[in-house]
Amino acid sequence: MKALNEEAIDVLVNYYYPRAKWLQLNCNWGPLSYFSQEANTNVNDNLMQSIDIYDCFTRNAAGFSNVLQDLKYMKETPKKHHHDSKRKSIIDTYDTQRWNTKTWFYVYICHRITGSGASFTRDHGYRNNAIQYWGSLRDIQDMKEHMIDTKAKGPLFTSIGNQPPSPRKGVTCLDFMIDELEPLLDRFLDWLPKEGRKRTHKEVVDKLNEHNLEQGHKRFNFAYAAFSYDLGDYHKDLVDDMSHGYFGNNAIRCMKVLSNGYTTDEFMDLLCERMGGAPRDNEDVMCDFVRFGQNYVPRSDSTFDNISETITNNSKWNSGWDQRQGKPNNNTVNLEDIFA
Repeated sequence: MKALNEEAIDVLVNYYYPRAKWLQLNCNWGPLSYFSQEANTNVNDNLMQSIDIYDCFTRNAAGFSNVLQDLKYMKETPKKHHHDSKRKSIIDTYDTQRWNTKTWFYVYICHRITGSGASFTRDHGYRNNAIQYWGSLRDIQDMKEHMIDTKAKGPLFTSIGNQPPSPRKGVTCLDFMIDELEPLLDRFLDWLPKEGRKRTHKEVVDKLNEHNLEQGHKRFNFAYAAFSYDLGDYHKDLVDDMSHGYFGNNAIRCMKVLSNGYTTDEFMDLLCERMGGAPRDNEDVMCDFVRFGQNYVPRSDSTFDNISETITNNSKWNSGWDQRQGKPNNNTVNLEDIFA
């Protein structure tokens, strides 16, 4: 029997989503401080204003898409007002207008396979990320050589989450990107329709995973799903950007609290009808909504040490999820430095 948790859906649709949207447009992509009078009036949520996980309603504004957005828009990247002088100097070297479609696809997948730079702390979106330096490179061969050199000197993969499972025994993810990814993309580009019906997000993931299974690798579900959504952000001529995609673990966890008896597609249709937005964006919103319901504060370093372990969101909703505020590491950090 199908059933909806209307209380929880109301918090997502009418409380969390509009506040995340306001923060993205005005603070994440806009010039206002997260603690400005305007933010206090329009958001009025200590958790959402303090932790920059909760400031997105589209996935291309999330930290794990920072590098791709910087490479796409270069000096006009929407978050340029957040960047320090070191970041700006890196972006000043970018010249990506000459890249062809295959090169862009290679960049997207490598970014996702290496972990998207995710850390949820001060360096979120850029941690151990080689791809952020590719904006001055000419082609895929240069990118391969850069990854090999980077791996020889230090970390190449994000240290927290988002990495795919290891390929078959004897093959590393670096091997995969160097040896298999480019010919895979050649076949993938031939498979993409040149005209007529666009491919869906699910079809993209399934097609790429066909290669993995044929070669004895495990499926790269997260990396390929994120790649398919990147195509929805930047290549709407090739994929149906409003099509359904596969849910990540947190999004499925969210759906199970918000509903019972619905397929992921059925629930996404309902959510888009009530909330608006594209399915690929709302899947990411659902993932962050789980963290919101947990009052999650990242504690892997001192970034949020000034945030109390008793902080809660202001929705008054009891999610039933385990709470994850954590304890500070007792190293004081100025929030104005984080969100400058």
